Amino acid sequence: MLEPYVRPGIDDRPDLDKALSPEDKDAVARLAIKDRRRPPEASADQPEAQAVRLAAAGSSAAAAAAASVDAPAPDLSSAYLDMRDPMVAANGQRPTTGQVSRLNWGFFAASILVGAPWIALNTIAMPNAVARLFGYDTASAISVTINPSTGRPLPVATDLVVPLAVLVVVGVVASMFAMPLVSALSDRTRIPLGRRTPWMVAGGVLCALITLVLGQNTGLVVLCFFWALMQFAYAMISVPLASAISERVPDKFRPRIERWHGIGVMLGQALGVCMGALGVMFDSFTPFAYTAVLFAVSGILTVIMLPKEPSSQEQPHQRFESSQVFDQLRPPAHAPAFARVFAARVCMMTGVGLTGVFLWYLVRFWVYGKAVVFTSAPLTIPAGLLIAGMAAATLIGAALASWAAGPISEKIEERNIATTAVVAASCLLYAIGVAVAWGLGVWSTGTARENGMLLFALISGFAFGVYDALGLELVMNALPDPRNAGHDLGIYALSNSVGLALAAIIGALLVNAFEHSFGYYLLFPSAIVMVLLAGIVTLAAESAQ
Repeated sequence: MLEPYVRPGIDDRPDLDKALSPEDKDAVARLAIKDRRRPPEASADQPEAQAVRLAAAGSSAAAAAAASVDAPAPDLSSAYLDMRDPMVAANGQRPTTGQVSRLNWGFFAASILVGAPWIALNTIAMPNAVARLFGYDTASAISVTINPSTGRPLPVATDLVVPLAVLVVVGVVASMFAMPLVSALSDRTRIPLGRRTPWMVAGGVLCALITLVLGQNTGLVVLCFFWALMQFAYAMISVPLASAISERVPDKFRPRIERWHGIGVMLGQALGVCMGALGVMFDSFTPFAYTAVLFAVSGILTVIMLPKEPSSQEQPHQRFESSQVFDQLRPPAHAPAFARVFAARVCMMTGVGLTGVFLWYLVRFWVYGKAVVFTSAPLTIPAGLLIAGMAAATLIGAALASWAAGPISEKIEERNIATTAVVAASCLLYAIGVAVAWGLGVWSTGTARENGMLLFALISGFAFGVYDALGLELVMNALPDPRNAGHDLGIYALSNSVGLALAAIIGALLVNAFEHSFGYYLLFPSAIVMVLLAGIVTLAAESAQ
């Protein structure tokens, strides 16, 4: 009788359930790959998220993001470094063509909606609220005392610098803790709406409510308290937004979307200054009112414009520990190159902040301080128009910088010119812009001071844009460990806050010490010194290497 044909390796394969003993099955199970879901990467460790936050900082022209300079953050989780599909985002989604377009224009519009009201508050509304607390109302003229020895008006409203400096420092300290706290909490959000969506919506609504409180005529202590709360509310919308760009945009489309996000940041900054300046002309509460409206709709509109975020219910539960917040504030150890670029950035941001923090007072009480001797019209009308003109000039300068940064980077590479030399030259150019405003301010006749401030805005916008775009390359080269690039970029972003706080303190000390002689006039030479010091530290960093 013929036996049935036995296919080798198929029909004669033993039944492992019967052939293997229980001990053998346990051994095989120990060697098997277990399909466990990988915990999502913390937003504080995402280099791309930290780069977006750095570009979206209020003191930055965001030209680094808008420019075509090839200085990407060293992201070891990029799909281009392994066999993953670059058309798939970090959260596992593969967006369609229409969804990619929604991501592009959604993040572009979100950068304007979120950035404009924040800049309006910081630049105009809050300084004017402090001025209102001390009797410098928007709709009233200011009495000026004439110095009998010189025949010139004495400095006006120099008593405002200390309370404004206190408010700025309180906001900076609160912001330094708010951003890592919100970052850690949003990473652990497990609801059907996703990790970032509820934070952006709730943050926008909370910002709107606190803004309405800030617009009331309260005391300085109450103002500082709610301004500190405002830092947490704003972090609720800005931090998840930056993380969403890193998580939801595939590597294939990230350069284009980040560039449009940078353009939106620049437009939002200019629009915010104009909104605050034009709104405060006649009513000190007006900028708070429409700023609250923009905040309220910013998170909601952002969620509507972007594709629906996937649910985060399936992500593993992660225990929250306070050390995860404080670790984000710990600088890298044994990193002298990083320390030098950080120090240079602090000096630069201090110089920028010396005029930026007190810009509303400079224009209202220094540029137009002499005008109230001859008219009873509200100072905020010409001051608001000049501030709006300066915002437009800064935008033009920043746009020129973002356009020219790419060709400049290529030229210096072709001619083997050190990037540090060009970055230091941009510091010198910024100092020249400050010197123009300072020098024309000496001739307090006609429109010299107004023209000086407009030229300063144009030159500084271009200089700081070049500094931002090319200086980013120095930062990437100074990172001590590419594996910790996200954490170190987050530390570097703190240089903006440190510089802002130092500018408020130094400016308050100088103006208060010479309140009866120079007043706000001393902000210009001190800004020049700090900006030039930033250039010197940058060159010293190159020589040290």
